Amino acid sequence: AKLQTYYGGVNAEPLVGATPTGYYLKKLLHGDVDLTSKTKLQGDYHTWVTYRLGEFYLNYAEAAFKYLGSATATSADLPMSADEAVDKIRKRAGMPDFPTSLSNDEWWSKYQNERMVELAFEGHRFWDVRRWKEADKFFKNIQEMKITRNDDGSFTYTRETVQRQWDDKMYLFPIPNDVMLKHEKYGQKWEQNPGW
Repeated sequence: AKLQTYYGGVNAEPLVGATPTGYYLKKLLHGDVDLTSKTKLQGDYHTWVTYRLGEFYLNYAEAAFKYLGSATATSADLPMSADEAVDKIRKRAGMPDFPTSLSNDEWWSKYQNERMVELAFEGHRFWDVRRWKEADKFFKNIQEMKITRNDDGSFTYTRETVQRQWDDKMYLFPIPNDVMLKHEKYGQKWEQNPGW
C-alpha cells in the first residue's frame, strides 16, 4: 500500500491532522515501519541519534567560516577549512565538492542549504535561522505541494507559496514574568527582551 497524499486521499486533507504540505516524514524511523498500516510495530528498539558526525562537520564549517572570514581559510586552531568540512559530508553522500570559486555570500547560501538538507527533520532549522537572524528570508514564505488525483488516475502537482507571519521579536523568547519579578524582589532590574 502507498500513502495517498493527494487531496481526498486516505492520508491527506481534508482529514484532520493530515499533512498540509503534501509531504510525510520517514527519516530516522525504523526501516520496518509501514506508514499505511493500522497496527503498531512491536518487538524492536530504535536508538535515537543524539549527535551525528554530519552535524559536527557542519557546526565546525560554520564556526570556521564565521571566525576566519573565508571558506578556504585555516589557522593553527582550525586546521580544516570550512570547505573541507562540508566536502567530507558531501563525499559520504556521493555529492560533488562545493565549487572552489564561490564568493563568501555564495558559499554562505550554499552552506545554509546544505545544513537544511543534511539536518532535515532533526530539529535544527528553528534554531539555525534564529542564530543567523535571517528569518525574514526563510520563515515569511513556505512552499507546500498540493497533489490532486485526476479522473484518469494521474496526478497533478501544484507548488504553492504560503505566507507566514514573522516579527523580529521572535528571535528571542520573552523572559517569563515570574522570573522578572523574582529578580526585581532581590533588587535586580531586568529588561524584557525587545518587543515583548
